[in-house]
Amino acid sequence: LLIADEPTTALDVTIQAQILDLLREMQEKIGMSILLITHNLGVVAETADHVAVMYAGKIVEYTDTKTLFETPRHPYTHGLFRSIPSITRKKEKLDVIPGVVPSPLEFPAGCRFRNRCAFATDECRQEPPLLAVEPNHFVACHHTDEIEP
Repeated sequence: LLIADEPTTALDVTIQAQILDLLREMQEKIGMSILLITHNLGVVAETADHVAVMYAGKIVEYTDTKTLFETPRHPYTHGLFRSIPSITRKKEKLDVIPGVVPSPLEFPAGCRFRNRCAFATDECRQEPPLLAVEPNHFVACHHTDEIEP
């Protein structure tokens, strides 16, 4: 198992591609798994087979990469995708997720995303379990049924 924590951060796209190619080559030659930790959704789309989306230290969504990019089901994951610039959507400003990530000393009770979530209710004061919304697609949200995939 190779744990690669932000292996392409602050690199230009050419060097980034070379690093990702090297990781893939090592993976194939040695038959190893790679745990890739990154904020770069482009790198995720290019490299990962499965994705665990984390917010404030908790997994909020887990599925295969194709499913995540086609049908995200957690409000935080939706927010991440809405904040990506698009050549087909003409906007003056990018969408942003309101609020700020809480300090680890100030995580709210229950769902850690609830203070920033448009779907939050009193139920969100309870820890949401990570449940299957489809085969091999898991989401930690009390309001998954209300969220458009």
